[in-house]
Amino acid sequence: MSEDIQTESLINGPDELSLLKQRATVLGIVFSNNIGLDKLKEKVDAHLAQLEATVTAPALTDPQLPANTPKKRTLRQIMLEEQMKLVRVNISNLDPKKKDLPGEVFTVANEYLGTVRKYIPYGADGKSYHIPMCLYNLLKDKEFLYIRVNNKPGAKNAGVSHEYTKEFSLEVLPPLTEEELKKLALAQAASNAID
Repeated sequence: MSEDIQTESLINGPDELSLLKQRATVLGIVFSNNIGLDKLKEKVDAHLAQLEATVTAPALTDPQLPANTPKKRTLRQIMLEEQMKLVRVNISNLDPKKKDLPGEVFTVANEYLGTVRKYIPYGADGKSYHIPMCLYNLLKDKEFLYIRVNNKPGAKNAGVSHEYTKEFSLEVLPPLTEEELKKLALAQAASNAID
């Protein structure tokens, strides 16, 4: 007779209680093995009602969002906006070992900005240059080891002394005015500096 019951359940499929138990397990509802059908239905319905109440996304309730709703910006968009902003600076190299260099290539890289690499000339002749904010921050924090040899006879601090000091003197200048931009554009066009 037990074979007849098993054969009947295979033909008819699982009963409602076993289906409801499976659903409750998937939803993460804790219940006892000998729970009744009505009690389990109440638990599942209460859990679904609670889930529905916590969903407060306006897109689910109103597909027509107002046009002035600000879109969320990603971290990459925020960093690109802040770190790639151009800063006009006059740069002087204070490292005596690099006094003959006209400039250097500097690189900043991370997973959000990507790789920012730029040749930056040193402005010993008083010329300013526009660099991204991320490179400005790099230059601002850059230091070198300054070594002094004091071998004057009778000197109080005779010998070698060393200290870390700032590598660059950075003078932040105001942005170019419209008139200065027009003059720069004319000068670049006359020298074929831009295509």
